[in-house]
Amino acid sequence: MAVPKPNASWNMSEAPQNRGAGKNLPTKSGSPPVNGGRGRGGILIRPARPLDLPAVITLWRELQDINASFDPRLTLNEGAADWFIGYLGDQLDNPHMAVLVAEHEKIVVGYTFGQIMQRPTLASGDCGYVADVCVRDGWRGRGVGRQLYERLRSWFLAHGVTAIEVQVVRANPASQAFWRKMGYIEFLRTLRVDMESIP
Repeated sequence: MAVPKPNASWNMSEAPQNRGAGKNLPTKSGSPPVNGGRGRGGILIRPARPLDLPAVITLWRELQDINASFDPRLTLNEGAADWFIGYLGDQLDNPHMAVLVAEHEKIVVGYTFGQIMQRPTLASGDCGYVADVCVRDGWRGRGVGRQLYERLRSWFLAHGVTAIEVQVVRANPASQAFWRKMGYIEFLRTLRVDMESIP
C-alpha cells in the first residue's frame, strides 16, 4: 500500500482512559468556545455528533492502516472498528474529553480527540492528552490538522491544563515532523518486548 503523508499522530484509543470525552464542552468563564466560526479554507471545527461517527471511523481506519504500514505490530484486529465506534460514541457526552471534527461544506475531512489525564502524584498536575489527529486524504498539507490541533489546544487551555502530551509512531517521519512543528519535544520513551522473542 502506498503510504500517504499524514498530518496525524498515532491513535491512542488504547491509552489509559482515566478521565474520558465530550460533546458538551464546558469551559471556564470567559474562555474561547470550541466551535467558533469557519477558519482557514472554509473549515469549520466543531464538536462531533453521533451522525459524524461513520465518517470518523473511516478516518480512524485510514490512520491505523498508515500506522500498520510503518509497524505491523499496530495492525488492527477484526473487531477493532466495532469496538472503537462504540467507545467513541460513549465519550461524546464526557466533559473531560473533546471529540472534534473538521467540516467543509458539510463533509467531515478530519477529526481529533483528546482527554484530560489525571496525574495526582505529580507536582505539575493533570495534563492534556492528544489521542488522535487525522485528516482525510486529499486534504492533507492544507492546514486542517493544525486547525484541529489548535482548537483542541484551546479547549485544554480553557480547562486549566498546563501541558499536553502525545504519543507518536517512531517510524512515521511525517507524524514526527508535524508534532515537532507544533512545539513538542521528546519526554518519555516506551519500551516493549514481545514475549515469544524472550529466550
